Amino acid sequence: MKKTTTTFLLLFCLVFAAYSQSQGDKIHGIWINEKRTMKIEFSGSETYSAKIIWMAESKDKNGQPLLDVKNPNPVLRKNPLVGTVIIYGLQFESGFYKNGKIYAPKRGLLVDGSAKLLSANKLEITGKKGLMSNTQTWTRL
Repeated sequence: MKKTTTTFLLLFCLVFAAYSQSQGDKIHGIWINEKRTMKIEFSGSETYSAKIIWMAESKDKNGQPLLDVKNPNPVLRKNPLVGTVIIYGLQFESGFYKNGKIYAPKRGLLVDGSAKLLSANKLEITGKKGLMSNTQTWTRL
């Protein structure tokens, strides 16, 4: 009896973990921001992150890639914006992605971040710093 109960509990935990992970993975894919100036790709499993994969204006007037010049870390200021991770550490729980960080390269600002799937093709992203917050709705491509 004890062996059956232990086996059942282990199986239940594995099924629950797989279900939770597959629910969280719904964020995977390519999204475009509200202004349609950036495409962002989400990936991950236990935590989720997103990086810029395309920008409407990704080059300066000399044809060189735009760099992350406002990054608070001087070492990263020479990195191109395309390829920059702008969201990381999101954890999926009860239908929400929370406890993440959002990096705003235009300001060189790192804020607390969360996200919520409004539908299969709409994602609400919220960044908070102190009492201020900003929410955008991104569209899946």
